[in-house]
Amino acid sequence: MRYQSRFLWPTLALLAGCASTTTPVAVAPAAAPIAVSCTEDALSEQPCVAMARQKCSTPRVDTIQLVLAAPVATADGSGMKQRYDYRATYQCPVSVTSADAP
Repeated sequence: MRYQSRFLWPTLALLAGCASTTTPVAVAPAAAPIAVSCTEDALSEQPCVAMARQKCSTPRVDTIQLVLAAPVATADGSGMKQRYDYRATYQCPVSVTSADAP
């Protein structure tokens, strides 16, 4: 029994010290990233933002990946234009939960 108490009291003291810190008890989790992919006619700093706005009113760019840039024929067949395929991730600064919904 003496062996156990030698390690028990320091462990309890450490736990008591952690419990008395001023850290918040409940923290709202960060909003999950919004992943979208699309095709654009021009290079963009916010590709697929319209799709991200369907899930969040004010999305913020997290990552952008240009998957493919390829020349394609125009609709009337008279020339070529560029097509850009993107994958992007956006963060929503405000998390909408069922408690926030009206």
